[in-house]
Amino acid sequence: MDFTPGDSRSAYKYFHRQALELVGHRGAQIDLLVQGELGLARLTKDVASEGITDIEREEELVLYFQLKQLLEMLRAVSQDRFIMQPEQERLLLTAILYFTSPVDALPDDNVLGLFDDAQIVEEVYESLAADVDRFQHLE
Repeated sequence: MDFTPGDSRSAYKYFHRQALELVGHRGAQIDLLVQGELGLARLTKDVASEGITDIEREEELVLYFQLKQLLEMLRAVSQDRFIMQPEQERLLLTAILYFTSPVDALPDDNVLGLFDDAQIVEEVYESLAADVDRFQHLE
């Protein structure tokens, strides 16, 4: 890895560089989509667990719904049903790459392992607000 553990900014930059290689590559995007859906399933199981606090559950639910929307957008992009500007597509891919990687600023097996993932997904989700709105009006 080409980033400093514990530093979400350097990890984000690493995954943002990786995402550039996936823009427009539909086969690789479908593979990433599968990994994202597996991660979403694990998150669903975690949200349903009794071993987390209400605050943790609330934060994970926000992550779940934002990530679910981003994955639906990626599915539509990979099937050429939704067109995004290349830089916006790259942001989308960055968030999903970050979430699906078990090794990022805070490894996912760490107690706070999803905190950095949630932060990155939320920042990207907000950055893509116009695309998210446009996508929601397609459905």
